[in-house]
Amino acid sequence: MRKRELIEAGIRCLGNGGISAFTIDNICREAQVSRGLINHHFRTKEDLLLQIYAAMTAHLVESFPSEVAEHVLRHVIDSNFDASTFRRSNLRAWLTVWGEIATNAELRVLHEQRYQNYKARIARALAAFVRRDDPGFEAESLARQLIAMIDGLWLEYCLHAEDFSLEDARHDCYRLLHSQGVALRVPGSGDRGD
Repeated sequence: MRKRELIEAGIRCLGNGGISAFTIDNICREAQVSRGLINHHFRTKEDLLLQIYAAMTAHLVESFPSEVAEHVLRHVIDSNFDASTFRRSNLRAWLTVWGEIATNAELRVLHEQRYQNYKARIARALAAFVRRDDPGFEAESLARQLIAMIDGLWLEYCLHAEDFSLEDARHDCYRLLHSQGVALRVPGSGDRGD
């Protein structure tokens, strides 16, 4: 329990002040614990950062409800635009961690493993869901486009939150898939994404 609280405190520090706020003192203050507790659970501050990244990406790569293609695709979209995660402070934490990937070799390795797993899972779901003969269809390319769109919508929300809602973001993703022949019905509507 305490370890999870420290990870959540670290995420809040990253979200509130970026990497400069990611200090042992700030994390302890945020979690209302002593320094000794951090040392008990984490070898180093870098180890804590790795575990924070693993926690931030867990819902993306570990918690798929099933291997059924439609469920995988819906989970990818809906979990990214859930009100509990789609917040500016979380985006700031993501941006900070993404910035660290360029200079932290261990974090870069973890990111690459998680990203490739995530993209491959989406690509498999896309390939299974598309029921058409189209030699030009590339599941991996569409998976990359969907991930880029999700990331871009997060950025857009951070900069212009008043321009769209969570529902708009979800619908945009469903429309992207629909335009490529993946006819998932948009939740809450009678259409199929057009």
